[in-house]
Parts: sequence; structure tokens; C-alpha cells
Amino acid sequence: MKTERKINPRKDEEQKVAEQMFKKARLWFW
Repeated sequence: MKTERKINPRKDEEQKVAEQMFKKARLWFW
């Protein structure tokens, strides 16, 4: 698991951004 994160740091960043966008969308839609 740790090796995957080190190999794909960009994926982790994308996931964080996606989570932030999802949270904002929930605030807007609900």
C-alpha cells in the first residue's frame, strides 16, 4: 500500500481534489 502511494503520488492528489469537489457539491446540492 505504501509503495503504491509512493509510486503514484499524483493519484493521491487527484483523489484529495475529488474528495474536496464532492464535499463542495454535497454542500451545494443538499
